[in-house]
Amino acid sequence: MSILKQLSSQLGDRTESSNRQVVEKCLRNPVLLEEIAGGLEEQDAALLGDCLEVFAEVAAQQPAWIVPFAKKVVPFLSHKNTRVRWEAMHTIANVSALTPELVQFLLPTLAEIIRTDKSIIVRDYAVDAVANYAAVDKTTAENAYPILKQALTLWEGKQAGHALKGLTNVAGQVPALHSELRAIAEGFLDHQRKVVAKAAKALLKATQ
Repeated sequence: MSILKQLSSQLGDRTESSNRQVVEKCLRNPVLLEEIAGGLEEQDAALLGDCLEVFAEVAAQQPAWIVPFAKKVVPFLSHKNTRVRWEAMHTIANVSALTPELVQFLLPTLAEIIRTDKSIIVRDYAVDAVANYAAVDKTTAENAYPILKQALTLWEGKQAGHALKGLTNVAGQVPALHSELRAIAEGFLDHQRKVVAKAAKALLKATQ
């Protein structure tokens, strides 16, 4: 049976179980990823979401395997279907540290998505993509810094935890920004959301 026909939407499986089985098969036999990539040429949003979910989950364990397909994922960052957008963004986030040139090109798009996309999941992964890109080297960190800084306060700070983690990556690459980053971290140490306060403490430690 075609690997595409084993995806959740094709089997009528309303859970993630079938997709997870496909992910495991792709991890054992990465040649199957070519067929998954072929599924991105279809119009069915449910199938697209499944294919992109497989890419995202494989990339979480073997990001280098998905790098050759990264450019094929980019058009789906603006898809009208929310799930398609978030699985596409999750994929890009998981490979962004290995595709800095692509992310550099996408930075204006990612910044716009962080500012305007109504889906908190899409925005979370967009910030993660910028955050992971920031960890590559000094130049990527400097390019990511203004976007991550802005993400702290957009949407009533819903992406603050993700942005603070990205700023910790910036701190590791750009010591000259430590005083600014320390001030940012101190402003979030008493945040009501524990995950944000924890991320602020990690950022503060990174600037010591």
